[in-house]
Amino acid sequence: MSAIEPVADDPSPMTRRPGYLIRRVHQIHDAMWAARISQDTTPTQFAVLSVIAHLGSCDQTTVAREASLDTSTAGAVVFRLIERGWIRAQSSPVDRRRNVLQLTEEGERNYLRIAEEAAALTDDFVGALPANDREQLTALLRRLIAAHERS
Repeated sequence: MSAIEPVADDPSPMTRRPGYLIRRVHQIHDAMWAARISQDTTPTQFAVLSVIAHLGSCDQTTVAREASLDTSTAGAVVFRLIERGWIRAQSSPVDRRRNVLQLTEEGERNYLRIAEEAAALTDDFVGALPANDREQLTALLRRLIAAHERS
């Protein structure tokens, strides 16, 4: 079975397990991302860029929290984006132990380009569902995340 082969009529008991279905949806989304947006910029890197773009500037701990990443993953992603010249880190004037992260001009250009492409991909990705189902899917996923983040 290919990474994007449909499972709707699959009689397998796996297709009744939410964890399996969530993994398959993730595989399909990742394949679409790589084919349509970038094989060089990952969704995780885009999440970090999005946080920094939204906040204007922030420290790495804030990036990790807002992008739902552990601090080591956030650190590795930030390092790669600094190497690419998409973000810069400067010592905080308030706390010299912390670095303040900001998008560079190149980072902002790439963020805006990818954000537009990601919005179109999202529309296509959930476009197989009627609008009310899309809203319900999003609401259910948010409830699952909230329930498990509290526990």
